[in-house]
Amino acid sequence: MATVLSGNGAAAWGFRLSRVQCYPYYPITPSTACSQQISRWVNDGAMNTVTINAESEHSAASQIIAAGKDVRSGTATSSKGLLYMIEVLENAAGGSIPCGLFIGNRATGAPINIWADNSDAYAMRDSGLIQLFAADGQEALDNIIQGYRIAEDLGVRLPFAVNLRGFTGTHAYEGVEIPQEIDVDRYLPPFAPLNPLFAPEKPVTYGAMLSATFYRRHKRNQMAAMSNVAEVALKAGREFGEIFGRPYGLFEWVGDEKAELVVALMGESASPGDAVTRHLQGKRGIPGVALLKIRLFSPFPAREIAQALAKAGTKALVVFEEGLHHGAVFPPLAQRIATATHLHLGTDAPKVASVIGGLGGSEVRQDHFQQMFNLADNIAEGRPYRTEPYWLDIAEDPIFAESEKEAAPQLWKRWGEVWKKQARKEKYFDPLPKNTEEIRIYSRAGQGAITSAVGFTGAGIESGLQLLTVPAFGSERRGAIITTDTLVNDRGKRKIRSFNRAWDVVILYDDTILSSPEHNVLEGLKEGGVLLVNTSRLRVTKIREILSASESRLRVFTVPASEIAQGLGLSHLNMAMLGALHRVYEKVPFEKAFGYYEKHVPRPRESSLEAIQQGHAQTTDREAVRAKKERRLVVSGDFLDWRPEDHSYDLWPTALEEIQLG
Repeated sequence: MATVLSGNGAAAWGFRLSRVQCYPYYPITPSTACSQQISRWVNDGAMNTVTINAESEHSAASQIIAAGKDVRSGTATSSKGLLYMIEVLENAAGGSIPCGLFIGNRATGAPINIWADNSDAYAMRDSGLIQLFAADGQEALDNIIQGYRIAEDLGVRLPFAVNLRGFTGTHAYEGVEIPQEIDVDRYLPPFAPLNPLFAPEKPVTYGAMLSATFYRRHKRNQMAAMSNVAEVALKAGREFGEIFGRPYGLFEWVGDEKAELVVALMGESASPGDAVTRHLQGKRGIPGVALLKIRLFSPFPAREIAQALAKAGTKALVVFEEGLHHGAVFPPLAQRIATATHLHLGTDAPKVASVIGGLGGSEVRQDHFQQMFNLADNIAEGRPYRTEPYWLDIAEDPIFAESEKEAAPQLWKRWGEVWKKQARKEKYFDPLPKNTEEIRIYSRAGQGAITSAVGFTGAGIESGLQLLTVPAFGSERRGAIITTDTLVNDRGKRKIRSFNRAWDVVILYDDTILSSPEHNVLEGLKEGGVLLVNTSRLRVTKIREILSASESRLRVFTVPASEIAQGLGLSHLNMAMLGALHRVYEKVPFEKAFGYYEKHVPRPRESSLEAIQQGHAQTTDREAVRAKKERRLVVSGDFLDWRPEDHSYDLWPTALEEIQLG
């Protein structure tokens, strides 16, 4: 049953289907929406759980430990919130408490940064928790259920954390299959407390002080429990696949079975890597290639990964890292892989290089993976390479540099001879096939663009297509220009989650964005693509004049969405823009989509449906005469009040959390 869910919403379903009985939380971006959804379910009676609005992350972690001695418990957090929990979470591991966490991964600073990388996950790597990494909302949901199955095994009894990249994972909307409760109950037995806190007939002490003799013995036993995780996780993943059709291992190998060149990484950033790997397979002059998507980070499956690389005959392994290990030779993932291959393969181990990217929300693109496979090819050929990490998207520290002008002088002095002996091979940089269609919306925060894009995603999924909507979030206030991107794929069953940034349609919810000095609305728009503008004052010819764009460069459509919304008494113009989108983009048929909107449209229902119809009918590429009155956003104190989750919790996304599109 496909349902439109954000990554946060999918994680909430993971806790709900696992029948978590106690859920303390202290919200923090970007994982807030997971806790909000659970709180709403509890309030509505849909989830039989005790929620506790804790006064801090430290308290929330303490509470899942206290509760986890008797019942199944869990929470969600991110970034500094997770760091605040770590002091307590070490007690969860040492106390053998199998509680669960969902982490919307986010940078930790300083400097302050609210966007994604693995800094928070890496900060907890030595705390004794099981760590699983998910690539999308579906995997987040599935991994939470499996996490409890693994953690509660009698040979393990340890806490676990499921990681999903912030925003591009937590706030991305796509189709997610929600398992049936009866099947999850069959897979995940009820929680069995081994030493309950409230058992007067068998009193126990938690958190006792131990002298050195007993402390070291306890820690040895804790390590032994952690060493059991890999085998338990394999069994849990296999049985999950037998019931739900989605098997899981310790890692996923994407590409050639015999791959000389491998790029290893974790989490949602594997999406563009998947596209590049499949593109390079079988190309003339390119050895076998593969992507190693690591799911289990702690405990690290060193032996299994080394065996997979040996079986493939891998010569060069590039490890893509979205976090740092200050002062270490390599960042955490590369360090673990290098150690694993050295210990288990010895002189037959592939050469390992480290590449750092994606920090602080930096975009992880397809061309980055083309560079990394190119680098791996150089290494496999025996060319020299750096013994310290490479950095993506830093001009003065490039992966490939053939002259001193391309690099900082001090770096050229250190690595110039290595750079000169590497070759940038154009066969790795051939344009990837455009097997998707892409839509970008420019709007002002508070106009409801995300709400309409999520609705469009639901209609497209019901029409049999694969859609993904990824809003952009940041520190903007209401009225600031934001983007919302939607990817449409109808070519086969393989899930595609990677944008080419080549837009078929660009939509402007406000015509003043045309003159924004910070936003070039034609950037990335395909030749002959469509531009749709909400305007009552600009004609098509004037829009072309503003953009200096010919008729062959793009098609221009206009719709008076603000007028339509005002005439219907609506506070948002997004429903009129939704109807207009169907007029300029027919891949999702309007008639079929309207049937979906009739069932799921936001309140007020009749006015919203009428706005969709009028927006569709009044969209034109002709020189219609418009009213000259310029409309601007109403600026008030209330309008300028900003909170990070405003866009996620408009009526439509909230309602969709419970809608199944069977």
